[in-house]
Amino acid sequence: MQRTWRKVMRVKNIRHSPSRRNFCKQSLLTTAVAATGFSFANKAQAAQSTTKMPNEEHAVSVHYEWGTLKEVVCGIPNLVIPKKLPDVVYNYAPTEGIKFFEANLGKTLEEADPKTFAKASEQMDTAITILKKRGVTVHRPNKVTSDENAYLSRIFPPSVIQFFPRDPMLVIGNKYIETELFIPLRRRERFGIRSAIANRLAESNAQVVSMPVAIPTKEDKDGSWGPGPFLEGGDVFLFGKDIYVGNSGNASNSAGIAWLRQYLGAEYAVHEIKLTPKFLHLDCCLATPRPGLAVICREAFVDGLPDFLNDWKLIDVPFTDAKEKLACNGLVIDEKTIMISTGLDSLAQNLRNAGQEVIETPFDAITQYAGGFRCWHHPLVRTSKK
Repeated sequence: MQRTWRKVMRVKNIRHSPSRRNFCKQSLLTTAVAATGFSFANKAQAAQSTTKMPNEEHAVSVHYEWGTLKEVVCGIPNLVIPKKLPDVVYNYAPTEGIKFFEANLGKTLEEADPKTFAKASEQMDTAITILKKRGVTVHRPNKVTSDENAYLSRIFPPSVIQFFPRDPMLVIGNKYIETELFIPLRRRERFGIRSAIANRLAESNAQVVSMPVAIPTKEDKDGSWGPGPFLEGGDVFLFGKDIYVGNSGNASNSAGIAWLRQYLGAEYAVHEIKLTPKFLHLDCCLATPRPGLAVICREAFVDGLPDFLNDWKLIDVPFTDAKEKLACNGLVIDEKTIMISTGLDSLAQNLRNAGQEVIETPFDAITQYAGGFRCWHHPLVRTSKK
């Protein structure tokens, strides 16, 4: 990747190109759109990119929370538990997950509990089988290397969780954003995703950018990791040109939201939604399976429900189900179909009563770690009418 970065920088600063035409062709290699950007192109793709433009069938495109899911990145069961838990996780993590972490500090999930590791792997594989039967193309992150896991180890010990690729990446339209996450151990997740889909993005129309890297500061007495900016995909909901971003104090912050607003420009309206610190992300208390239908946990919204929900049909989820079982965190396959974890019988029935097809499959081995189906996937391509 370092060699690729040096190559990109040489392309960006080329001064003695044989011709303006060759310069323009070489410029196609660079998808970074800010000083903090990067390119995924490797040498083979670089040569190819000089001769043809990305094919439309390889386009990256996500505009709404609903619509037909075509291509996606899904998590893997790689978990290295830190030797000390960040204070902030006690705000929102399910009780069983906290107990498990505290009992197995410094271990991998496979070392700590082989049965739970096998169960998590099986539940993920089952969900992927369902997606593939629906025609969805699935990518998985590569397991982070020991060097990647040592990133920021001076401020937080080597550890990582690769269950939830929703957060370290963000796709808005054809813009692919590598985000900056609040807790240092989670900032390591980007590397496994980056290496896994580098070729896919290099062949696409994606405008790739990496957020500014947060100043590496140790956790302070209030459980904060510095000024940021921080932005996590679980907080971001897409409604065309309106983007809603949650801020619980545990993940995305005002600086991250301001960065997104500036990056997207006047074409988009970015709205901040204040959440109680009892939840991690906006998708822990909100789901929008189709236009006009939402699943909500009212207790999460500090200033009441967002105005855009005023005329919508609302399905209420109890606080305990939202926090402990991630009940609001479903996977929208299309406007008529949503995947949720088993054990949420009331929610499943309410969704069916609202006209949705509901696919129920076990996911409890994943939800105990503070993420559900939406956290576990991030769309690269979703086709939506509105």
